[in-house]
Amino acid sequence: MLPSVVVRKVPRAPLVLFRGHKNPHLASALKPLDPVMYDPKQRLIFLEFQFIWRFVFFWARTRSLQIAAVLAFLKVAETDVICMMENTDKLVNVAKSLRWSDYFRQFLSVQMVKVQHGQDLRRSGVAKTRYGILAVWGASTARTFPSFGRSEEYFVVTGPLQDAHYRELRSGLKTPKRRGLCVVSTVKDTEWWGPPVTVRRRGYDALISYIARYSSDSGLPVSVALTVDRTIQNGEDQAKLERDYFVTRFGNECFFPDTSRSFGGLVANEENDVLAESNKMRFSSYVLSDACELTIGATGSTLWESFGRGNRVLAVNLTDDPAFDFPIAGPWAMRQPTYESFSARCDELRNMSEEDYLRLSATARRDLIHYDEYDRPAARLLRLVRLLHESESAKTAIKALDTIKSA
Repeated sequence: MLPSVVVRKVPRAPLVLFRGHKNPHLASALKPLDPVMYDPKQRLIFLEFQFIWRFVFFWARTRSLQIAAVLAFLKVAETDVICMMENTDKLVNVAKSLRWSDYFRQFLSVQMVKVQHGQDLRRSGVAKTRYGILAVWGASTARTFPSFGRSEEYFVVTGPLQDAHYRELRSGLKTPKRRGLCVVSTVKDTEWWGPPVTVRRRGYDALISYIARYSSDSGLPVSVALTVDRTIQNGEDQAKLERDYFVTRFGNECFFPDTSRSFGGLVANEENDVLAESNKMRFSSYVLSDACELTIGATGSTLWESFGRGNRVLAVNLTDDPAFDFPIAGPWAMRQPTYESFSARCDELRNMSEEDYLRLSATARRDLIHYDEYDRPAARLLRLVRLLHESESAKTAIKALDTIKSA
């Protein structure tokens, strides 16, 4: 794809949200700082001498029109801070295994803030060079992610933006409780529709067989927290493939929420449950997990966030790979259980009083998912980015993050 020529000067952009249009929660959190949204896929060429000169300079060093256009824009726009969701830090040079952040580190003098997108399953060696900040969901992540081969230098606890937004919205919702089990779907496209069948899928298939048997033994119905961004790929309807996977195993009586609606058709005050164009504004899996007796899954951020909200969860790893373990040990997590021990644990969690479960899980919930009603994740991220503009170093900004709150 060739670049597009724009007949105007490069705007000044001290704060850039890299592909910020893809995440409304990130854009909303940093809106008070008037960020500039930048999409590298546009490949814009500005007819301005400084831009053209920089573009040629970066093209000569990267041999990529897209990378050169991005670097030239950020340089001429005098960008101080770049913020993005971590999943948008894509590999742009596959041959050299270089991501966008690698090019920013090499060619620009900017602060880099990435925001945790979900669970990190990488378990590679510790990165040789580290750069930038990762805003993470909780203290547990800040402790463990550095050993997962991450490239960030600092890990700062802010909390999950999407989960926090849902917490704010749910106070105005009437959500009837549902009898039975909520199963978290981690069914994906190319990873799932083989061949080969991955270790992760084999473990998940085994877990689903456990749940089907337990549902039959206990008489409990099954509801499935579906992914909300399944699309048509290579002529196949990924949403249908996902539903068919569960119907095959649980039968036609298993329940699916409406993933096109904000709250999945699960709330009593239906006027709030509108069609949501952005999948980031769809919370059907959140509502379903809140409503059901017990939420069961293998891995994934939905389990983490549900646990953080105080729901009873059971994360089950039926593989030998510790990458698929729940990050905090407790009765809510199992590795390689027999069906009998799995069934007994489900009964134990379901029969535990609400008071006992909340007391037992309190420390772990706070450690995994940070949420402070008086210092919400969006406020913490905003304060961190503002401090980066004002401070001489990232270390100084991070140190001031909580000092300012308590002042």
